[in-house]
Amino acid sequence: MSNGGRYVRGVLWDMDGTLINSQPFWDEAFRRRCEAAGGTVTDAQVAALEGASIRRSRELIAATGAAPDPDDAAAEAIFTGMAADVEAAVKASPPLVPGAREITRTLLEIGLAQVIVTQSPRAIVEAVAHALGDVFAGAVTGDDGLPGKPDQAPYAAGMRLLGLSEDQCVVVEDSATGAASARSNDLRVIQIGGSKHFPGDPGLVVVPDLAAVTPHLLLWAEP
Repeated sequence: MSNGGRYVRGVLWDMDGTLINSQPFWDEAFRRRCEAAGGTVTDAQVAALEGASIRRSRELIAATGAAPDPDDAAAEAIFTGMAADVEAAVKASPPLVPGAREITRTLLEIGLAQVIVTQSPRAIVEAVAHALGDVFAGAVTGDDGLPGKPDQAPYAAGMRLLGLSEDQCVVVEDSATGAASARSNDLRVIQIGGSKHFPGDPGLVVVPDLAAVTPHLLLWAEP
C-alpha cells in the first residue's frame, strides 16, 4: 500500500467527538444557563450547538432570548459560564473516547508531532491535553481569534504551529465541517464514524471508531 509520496511527520487532531465526548456537558450547561437567564431553549438550538464556534454559540444564546444579541455582555457572560462548567466537568471526569490515550501515547513514542485543532476554549483544551498525558506540541483553539471550521484557517494554523506542510500531516476528524476545513488545506483526513462526508473525495478515509486508528493507517493508508 502506498502513501502517494507523502511523508507524515505530524497528526492534527480534532477534539470534541474525536478524542472526547464532551457534547453532553455543553448541552446541559447551555440549557441550564440560558433558562436561568430567562431564555427558552429548543431542542433544535441544543442540536445546533454541536461543533459550534464561540461566536456561533453566542448567537445561539441570543436566539433563546437569554441575551439581546450575540455581542451583548450577557451573551458573553453566559458563554463564559458554560465554558467554566464544561472545564470543571472535564477535569472531574474526562470523557475520553476509548483508545484516545493509547493512540496519542503511541504516536508520541514513535516520534510523530501532534496538535489539537478545535473550536473549544483553550482552558478546556488544556484540561483534555493533560488528561491525555500532555503528549501534544500545542493547540489551536476557539480563543485564538480565527474563523471557525469549515474555514481553512484552523488547520492552516495547526500546520504552522508544527512547522510542517500538508504533505507531512494527516488529520483525524469526525465532523463534516472539520473535514472541510482540513481538505481545503489539501490535508488527508481520517474520518471517525458515519457515512463518508464527501463520497467522491479520495483524500478522506472512513473508519468505524477511534480504536480503528493505528499508526500504520495514519502513515500509509490511502482510500
